[in-house]
Amino acid sequence: MSLSDSCECLPPPERTPLLVKSLFRMAGLAAAVTTALAATVVAPTAALAAPSTPSFSSRIDGYAAYDGQDTCDPTAKPGVVGFKDLVNATYGSHTWGIGRDCGSGGTSEHKEGRALDYHFNYYDAGQRADATDLLNWLLATDSYGNRHAMARRLGMMYIIWNNKIWKAYEPSAGWQSYSGASPHTDHIHFSFSWAGAQKRTSWWSADHVAGNASVYGVLPDGRMTYSVIDAGTGDRTFGPVISTATLGFTPKAMATMNFNTILVTSTAGKLYRVDVRTNNESLTFDAPVEIGSKGWTSDLLAYDGAGNLFGIADGQLRRYGVTVGTHSVTINSNTLIGSGFTLNTLTATGTNWILGTTSTGTLRSYKINGPDDWNAATLDPDGWGFTHLMSPGGGIYFGRTSSGGMYHYHDVNPYDLNGSDVQYHLSDPVDASGWTQVLLSTQPRTVS
Repeated sequence: MSLSDSCECLPPPERTPLLVKSLFRMAGLAAAVTTALAATVVAPTAALAAPSTPSFSSRIDGYAAYDGQDTCDPTAKPGVVGFKDLVNATYGSHTWGIGRDCGSGGTSEHKEGRALDYHFNYYDAGQRADATDLLNWLLATDSYGNRHAMARRLGMMYIIWNNKIWKAYEPSAGWQSYSGASPHTDHIHFSFSWAGAQKRTSWWSADHVAGNASVYGVLPDGRMTYSVIDAGTGDRTFGPVISTATLGFTPKAMATMNFNTILVTSTAGKLYRVDVRTNNESLTFDAPVEIGSKGWTSDLLAYDGAGNLFGIADGQLRRYGVTVGTHSVTINSNTLIGSGFTLNTLTATGTNWILGTTSTGTLRSYKINGPDDWNAATLDPDGWGFTHLMSPGGGIYFGRTSSGGMYHYHDVNPYDLNGSDVQYHLSDPVDASGWTQVLLSTQPRTVS
């Protein structure tokens, strides 16, 4: 596909100081578009065609700070390719370009694969109408009052079209005059933040995460609870429903095997199966069935949904091969994986993948291969001081604080042993308080 060789070089005022850039990034500034637009683009209104848009909660990304090109890797980044595909699907295929040779022209995010030239012709009435429709969609205020909503959700850093530029880092200025070498009348230039380019913004989270987390818990008095959390939005949509019956023993660790079957260890070293009968208007379960009479001293349990139950006791990690049915669990094998697993929380994120936090708030990920054989990495060195950590799959993590708050996170790739793509939603918790359970566990593999 063809690319203009012109440089999208920005003048000195765009070299935003680091502190200011950080404030733009964190604050999610909201500002009105106050500058009247030329005939190029009409003031943002509801778009006529508009790309297909997922459902979002009120939480939204902050405005992208200016972060100009300082490396060279013209490989097209996934968020840029995804946006190009979205525009093609909406308005029909057009000529486009993303990467640019490192030795061509001046500074440009094209050289980092995080800019798109999409060829609409301003002088063609039909193409100008489509371009206007797309820009209206990107810069419109959403139903929650979030200005420039889709541009923020996609991680747009700036847009250039017909001698004008819109800058996410100067949102109150609206469309400003642009005097670069190219008038950009034959294409729209879109530059993306790194988060947008790498699909680490809410547009991609909502687009790719689907499913509900079924969360079981045990209260201090032994009664059980059931709640549902929408993984895409992080909103609790049901519960808690609380049982009238108690477990009848002091629980130590628990793992949800499926929608109706839960394993719980006791402080006496026994393993019980709890069979849930209803969890709609009320939560009822049969009397717990003892399936292991001794040696179940695990402080933590987690099931990966694929036949592997993990338990940690005194820093030793064991993997149990299990066969799971509705109201049935058979333990087939017991393998010592290794020592040194000094985790405070434990969950499973996929087949033979576990995740946990340490006493110092470090988030750790492990790929379990076999005895004395695993790959591990620190995803985040601090800030994860949770009493419980849960994952229903799909890279979704829920963490409960000691004060009863429940927070949600999205790891875009939970299997890369890298925490740079974890999305944090600290300003929009599932609940700020109210989660008083002493044990919590979610059914695995319900989110994708």
